[in-house]
Amino acid sequence: MRMLAIQSLLAMSLISSNDALATQTCAARSGAQRVPLVELYTSEGCSSCPPADHWLSTQLPAQQANFLAFHVDYWDDIGWPDRFASPAYSNRQRQRVASAGGDTVYTPQVMVGAEVNGNWRSRSLWQATLAAEQRQAPGVALALQMTRTDDGWRVGIGATGLAADVPNARLWLARYVNGQLTQVRAGENQGRQLRHDRVVTGLLGPWPLSAGTLSQQAMLPASTGDDWGIVAFAQTADGQILQSLQLAASDCGPSS
Repeated sequence: MRMLAIQSLLAMSLISSNDALATQTCAARSGAQRVPLVELYTSEGCSSCPPADHWLSTQLPAQQANFLAFHVDYWDDIGWPDRFASPAYSNRQRQRVASAGGDTVYTPQVMVGAEVNGNWRSRSLWQATLAAEQRQAPGVALALQMTRTDDGWRVGIGATGLAADVPNARLWLARYVNGQLTQVRAGENQGRQLRHDRVVTGLLGPWPLSAGTLSQQAMLPASTGDDWGIVAFAQTADGQILQSLQLAASDCGPSS
């Protein structure tokens, strides 16, 4: 029943009366299992990061979690400015570490839920970490809907079913892009061509969650030629992921 409420709310607010635009509408909703969110903090200026970037790409076909790569900016001053880096992502990394009781950030750093030092190099330990997250019941139900407009994409985000005893829960929306290639000409990775997937190119929110139903709208710019999508996730102040949900722009049909 709680998902029906979200679906009705999003449908009324997003579906255009223009038939051409209505055919460019797509939607997704979360299920009965919690889908972990994996955050990779990385940089094109860090020589230790390409293996982690590659590892993230290899994880995507399994669809066991939603992955986001946050490029930090504190490597930029050694000679190669990362075109995807943002001080906001560096600050997010520091806040996530501080909430876990730590004070040291590094790259590559992998976080899943409240665990800020995920061991991605060990297949067995990594699978155990994901399995532990997946065994937890979802703390909230999420829904996403995207509709193409003349100016870009209108996005609807819905959340409901949050338990009353979950404090400081917030909803975020990330835009990501896949298949990005960079020829690095300076810094630690000079001379290398790097490939990136699930690169965060925008982070909206947070919107405070309560025990009721939350519905938000956002506008994203038009994008042609890129393989991109969005991820919504509900997270507590200590980093616990209550639920995450992904929707690819390709699910909405061709871009032209």
